[in-house]
Amino acid sequence: MATIEEKKTFIFEQVGEQGLHILRDCGINVDSIVTSMLQEQAMQQEGLEVQAELGKVNNMMTSELVYKSDSVEDIYGQEFTRRLRGIGLTDKQVLNLYHTEQLILFVDEKLSEDRKKPWVRRGFITSTPETMPEKGVLTLSELVLITDDANSAYWREAHTSSNEEWAAVCMAACCAPCTEARYFHIFEERTEKFGWSYEQDGAYIRNESLLAERLKWNYHEKPAWVAETCDLKQYQRNLDSL
Repeated sequence: MATIEEKKTFIFEQVGEQGLHILRDCGINVDSIVTSMLQEQAMQQEGLEVQAELGKVNNMMTSELVYKSDSVEDIYGQEFTRRLRGIGLTDKQVLNLYHTEQLILFVDEKLSEDRKKPWVRRGFITSTPETMPEKGVLTLSELVLITDDANSAYWREAHTSSNEEWAAVCMAACCAPCTEARYFHIFEERTEKFGWSYEQDGAYIRNESLLAERLKWNYHEKPAWVAETCDLKQYQRNLDSL
């Protein structure tokens, strides 16, 4: 993770010498303002980490509930079931996904240490395409999170990544024509086999993304996996645009 000084250097490079001179000529203490801004951001991030560490079920990713649960009947399993019933999955589909996710969680022991941390705070983008996770070792929530991480990196780190790092980002991201969207396509393939609809895909991705936007990126305070965000009508395909 970049230090405050490294972030300041990057911001100053983006503003440029001319812009910095203009601000300073106006009597603005650019260095002090940027330092204060970055320190405040760091404090906010610490607060989010503490909130995520609390482990409340409504702050957990949906596949993380499977990881935490001993059975579909305990508090984590019940929350898992509640969420998926909320987007119209049948009890059979819920159990099918629960047991499939359990199996996936035991595929790759290299991920076991990372999974002990709050999932929404995990980093998924590695340094090269060769070291990125294989398609069969990630749960549905992890497929959403790795895509979200890559989309963020695509816009935030375009000028600071090495060629190999950028190749890994483009492989995982789905936010531009040049990106491969590898993990998004895996998500679609898997849910298609589960018999999910287009709207259910959209609802799952949006609700998981809401958790990341709130707890990782601090974009908003909106809740996820509530009646409003699970209403499938808002995720219907716009046939007029196809």
